[in-house]
Amino acid sequence: MNTRPSLLASIVPCLLACLSVFCLGVLAGCESKMTSENYDKITTGMGLDQVERILGKGELQDNAGTSIGAGGLTGGAGTSNQKTYVWHEPNKDISIVIVEGKVVSKNKAGL
Repeated sequence: MNTRPSLLASIVPCLLACLSVFCLGVLAGCESKMTSENYDKITTGMGLDQVERILGKGELQDNAGTSIGAGGLTGGAGTSNQKTYVWHEPNKDISIVIVEGKVVSKNKAGL
């Protein structure tokens, strides 16, 4: 009688362990970054790179148009260094306003 385990019997547990680790990694990657806890981590003065480490890549909104400033109406694109980035998920939104590379304000909905 052969008491030596077959090659297949020794490989199967290893393959199952690797598959389990892979599946856990995929599932962990699916977890939403748009949470109240992550929103609360974002502070005034933080750089966009820091925000994106917390929330993932944001979408730059087009800020072109007319706005009212201290000097009255100001027009068109290129008149402001303000940039608004947004993050969307079903029933969740976060917007971050960046001026000169730093967070100046943030808003949330649905969190």
